[in-house]
Amino acid sequence: MTRRVLNIAVLSILVVLASCKKSLVEKPLTQVPVGDYFKSLKDVNAAMSGIYVSFQTEMIGDGVSNVGGKYHYWGEGRSDNFDRSQYSNVQIRELALNQISNTNSTADWSGLYRTINRINQCILNIPLAAQIDNNVTPTIVNNDLAQCYALRAECYFYLTRIWGDVVVFTEPYTDITQPAALPRTPKDKVISDVILADLTKAYSLIQKSQTPNIYYINEGAICAIMADVYMWKKDYPNAIVWYKNLFKAKGVTAKLYAPSGTPVAGDLETQANWKNAFLAPNTSVEAIWSIFWNQTIDGCACIPISVQNNNNPIRVDSLITVRWKANKQDTRVLKTIDTLPNTGHVDKVYKYYNLPATGLPAGLIPQSLNVFLPMYRMSDAVLGYAEALNYTGDKTTALAMLNLTRVRAGYTALAATDASIATQETFEDVILQERQWELFGEGKRWFDIVRTNRVNKIMDPFINYRQKRVDPASNVGFGTDLNKILWPILRQNLEDNPQLVQNPSYF
Repeated sequence: MTRRVLNIAVLSILVVLASCKKSLVEKPLTQVPVGDYFKSLKDVNAAMSGIYVSFQTEMIGDGVSNVGGKYHYWGEGRSDNFDRSQYSNVQIRELALNQISNTNSTADWSGLYRTINRINQCILNIPLAAQIDNNVTPTIVNNDLAQCYALRAECYFYLTRIWGDVVVFTEPYTDITQPAALPRTPKDKVISDVILADLTKAYSLIQKSQTPNIYYINEGAICAIMADVYMWKKDYPNAIVWYKNLFKAKGVTAKLYAPSGTPVAGDLETQANWKNAFLAPNTSVEAIWSIFWNQTIDGCACIPISVQNNNNPIRVDSLITVRWKANKQDTRVLKTIDTLPNTGHVDKVYKYYNLPATGLPAGLIPQSLNVFLPMYRMSDAVLGYAEALNYTGDKTTALAMLNLTRVRAGYTALAATDASIATQETFEDVILQERQWELFGEGKRWFDIVRTNRVNKIMDPFINYRQKRVDPASNVGFGTDLNKILWPILRQNLEDNPQLVQNPSYF
């Protein structure tokens, strides 16, 4: 999964020796014919590593840049969780104020399409490699293809949530005669014909009841993505089906995620071991799929919400800091954010690091820290399950699911008679609040706000506060133009494809 594995495997096929009278010929990396590749299991493994490296780079970063990957910009940069720090960059300044331009690097979708093209190459060629090398067994082919289809679905899921209608490629780009400029496909069609179709194919191929490598897409991860997509569609009955499929899959500890069929406290990390899901997901009962990182090979995991080579451009929103710190019962506060003003780092998220209570040690080198960003974990699934149950009328089980994470965090269990959950709508508010605290810094908050139609309700007060710091007379909030829930398409992407039309309300 690391860049080193990929580079060694690819470089091994590059050097071609001529006769002693001819010069040594080395093919550039970008010009290795696909026909010279996918000849062995080693090639297949390297190609699979390549798709994960591409996705890893898009989410966490390239190991060098201080901008970092897009996991937090896309999933939380526009939410109430984060604001500009005093060292802010243009990316977060525009996101935090809902003023995204078509030159903002977070509006660039090319990294997702790079990943998709690598996946398309694998889908086409891995079955062909099995005809050449007997070590590429049917089980390997099926499991690799399942990962490919699921990761392609995840890429398109990001694309549709961020840009709406998108260009669809399901075949690899192998020849300059192929049309590279295609029009956008309506988002609903992408969800039904590509995302859900790919996930259905992936689930049919993946080997069931296996103890997974948590850094690869596995049976549970496919179910979690599928449930997430159905939640986005507000198709709660189907979301429940896929949450239940997840619960009967095996986790990394070799136990089923929910052996009884319905999650209980023992299916989650304990309060004392809560951070195990982030520090060591490969041993965590909660982990479903996390992104791998090895700082000795991949460099700095420079996520913009915490530790970077330079000052981080994003800080925890001050309103959130004050409000969450006031919840003295919530044990997650001290494990998630730096709450010590005397450290000068009250802005940082610490949940991904094993740090002392005093915060960042003096002289800490950012490159020495690994970050394993969770794509999905059980607490996320349990709270999503609670939402779906609430919307389908099973308030009793929904409340039981909510109380699993709530009680673990140190609160008392909510009673069914509590006024805060008297209606379906207010119960949803309580679940979303619990998701905010439990999943803080996990790339979920903005998508939750959009998915539940709460952009103005939640974001207006925060954006008003931020805008007034720039212009005291401002009182716009997010505004009434809900076209701006989507991102603009990057200007360079528009110029590269003349068939594209910019999203409404952007130029």
